Amino acid sequence: MRLTWLIVFLVLACAAGYGFTIAFRKKLNILLLGAKDEPFAQPSVRWKNFVSKILLQSKMIKEPYGVVHFFIFWGFIFICLGEIPFILEGLFPQYPIPFLGTNPYFFLVKDVLAALVFVGLIVGLIRRWIVRPQRLYRTMEAFLVVLFIMLVILTEWISTGAKYALEPHSVAYALDPVYRSVAALLSGVSESALVGIRDGVWWFHTVILLIFLVYIPNSKHLHLIAAPFNAYFGSLKPLGGQIKKLDLEDETVEEFGVSRIEGYTWNQLLDCFACGECGRCMDNCPANLSGKPLNPKELLSRTLKHHLLAKGEVMQKYGLKSTGEESAEAIAEIAATHPEDAAILRQSLINDVVTEDVLWSCTTCMSCQVQCPVSNEHVNKIIDLRRYLVTMEGNFSPELQATFRNIENNSNPWGVGWNKRDEWAAELNIKRMGEAENAEYLFFVGCAGSFDNRARQVSAAVAKIFQAARVNFVILGSEEKCCGEFARRAGNEYLYQSLVAENVELLNGYNVKKIITTCPHCLNTLRNEYPEFGGHYEVIHHTQFINELISSGKLKLKQDPVSEPQKIVYHDSCYLGRYQQEYTAPRELFSKVPGVQLMEMDRHHDKSFCCGAGGGRMWMEEHLGERINDMRVEQALAKKPQAIGANCPYCITMLEDGIKETQDSEQLVQVVDPAELIVKLI
Repeated sequence: MRLTWLIVFLVLACAAGYGFTIAFRKKLNILLLGAKDEPFAQPSVRWKNFVSKILLQSKMIKEPYGVVHFFIFWGFIFICLGEIPFILEGLFPQYPIPFLGTNPYFFLVKDVLAALVFVGLIVGLIRRWIVRPQRLYRTMEAFLVVLFIMLVILTEWISTGAKYALEPHSVAYALDPVYRSVAALLSGVSESALVGIRDGVWWFHTVILLIFLVYIPNSKHLHLIAAPFNAYFGSLKPLGGQIKKLDLEDETVEEFGVSRIEGYTWNQLLDCFACGECGRCMDNCPANLSGKPLNPKELLSRTLKHHLLAKGEVMQKYGLKSTGEESAEAIAEIAATHPEDAAILRQSLINDVVTEDVLWSCTTCMSCQVQCPVSNEHVNKIIDLRRYLVTMEGNFSPELQATFRNIENNSNPWGVGWNKRDEWAAELNIKRMGEAENAEYLFFVGCAGSFDNRARQVSAAVAKIFQAARVNFVILGSEEKCCGEFARRAGNEYLYQSLVAENVELLNGYNVKKIITTCPHCLNTLRNEYPEFGGHYEVIHHTQFINELISSGKLKLKQDPVSEPQKIVYHDSCYLGRYQQEYTAPRELFSKVPGVQLMEMDRHHDKSFCCGAGGGRMWMEEHLGERINDMRVEQALAKKPQAIGANCPYCITMLEDGIKETQDSEQLVQVVDPAELIVKLI
């Protein structure tokens, strides 16, 4: 009898294993169609990321439901371990598995966790189908997976409980409350019926398990396998330095940016399979929340993934490694006999798959990536598509065209003459780089701080603070040029790299080592992107530096309350907060001003809502959905502040514009940088 069981099991297991292998290999081969990459450096750091993000579920547990997922994750692992003795002892009852099959503490831990998993799945069903948050899609696939796991748990409990009822003196199950409870429920059942329950449910459980095994690589729950690899192979670069450098001098490169799905690297494509569709990205995306067509979850888990699978299958079918110019003749031959396959091969990612409105909706705020628990990278995929549009096709809005021209002609997006860059400092007696020897710090003012009237006030306040603290600093004056940050994120890699080359040559020529800036966008670019082009500098934000001056006693403040409004609600900028993980310094500066009462918005720290200016959006009108800056202002005004605190010139501009749109002109709430309050106390 047991021999028959073994034969039937081996046939089913081989069939399931074959189905799993075929499906998994197919997905792997599709993944490897992506461009080559070598994300194998620094294995110790990668293992640390793996432990943190996967084993410890560090991002998951930040969410209220994340704790439930933590127990589901570990419960699932122990359930899988428990399958080893359960399956093998069903086939070979006379040979118990050492430790896993004989240790009562293992079964105790396993079933406590399994019970928590079961409860967690019920909570998940209630959340998805009754509470119904927008970010959780209600699909038959999601229901089937929950049903599969619940049946696996229940059938194992029932079968082993019946076995315990037959063997009440078994030491292995003596501590397990679940098995004892099931055995108690079956106490009045005859021995032959218990044997039937034990064996029948064992077979039912085994068949479900094997079906589930085949189902995983054919469903979105491939993320159970892909997510751990994604966490390990994810980028180790700083969040703000992950944009891939393009070698614009390489004449062998067919295209710059990405227009075909195989143009992404294989580990970029792995994101599509790793996505668990939890929706944290879309729940924190300002573009999505403001009614624009970009939904980062849809982009990865539906749009790009479905196109990857469809095109990948066709490419494998015909043995194609690429669909670029070198494959045009082969695709033409395919079109003669299979026009539908050729149509898929000819699809461009841009417009055929992803619309331009989706691409230009992104503010590059990075909230999607920061919130993602499996290390998916959404923003750089969008930037790669923009880079193709701009670099290869010259396709971008007239607004950007004018701004790019301004930079080309006058080295700043405003288009103001370069000789007026240091007019804001005319009365401050600040030395220029060429006039001073052995200056310790370069104050990199940035384009906004030099040409925007509002940002100029912050530049002047910062300079006065430095002078009061006797900081040895200089500015570049008319020699300073745009750092290129917005040009790169708007897709103009040529313009960006030309600016970088000029700036690095200038800064290195002056032997600059330390830079202070008021603009988080400049900060991120100079700190995280310039090193790849030979520019290695210690870069610090003005709020960090001023906070250090005060803490070290180099800057003494008066203790008289300033005459400014005291009830301030604080707005975290994306490029200082999420990009640099700096949340403390600006808050501490505001707190150092006597009488200031600092308040938090509902969305703050790493969940702060973008002002809408990043990714080139500062220079583009919003034609779709609500205005992001208006939404952020409404969130701020809900706290009834006297002022809104900010630390970025772009944010100050966007917030002030939003205030003018939403408030009576006679009762406008102010937007203040902490330096503007500190300067009144020196």
